Amino acid sequence: MSVDSKFCHIAWAKTFDGIKFPLLADFHPKGTVSKEYGLWLDEAGISDRATVLIGKDGTVLWSESVGPAGARQPMELLEKVKELT
Repeated sequence: MSVDSKFCHIAWAKTFDGIKFPLLADFHPKGTVSKEYGLWLDEAGISDRATVLIGKDGTVLWSESVGPAGARQPMELLEKVKELT
């Protein structure tokens, strides 16, 4: 889940030779879904940097928050997706 636009998602997916699953853009109105998941940081006006993997049935399979300035490991995330699917 990301508050980035669909265009940012397309560019990000290309770095992994294309991703075969949909990416959620919480772009407009900005942060609506982030607020529902408790990830919106109201005072800063941004979403926490978190990854939430959601199954086909709508349940959260895995989540991780690294804070707004935190770094994620994309290849580890890709392995987690493969593990859960």
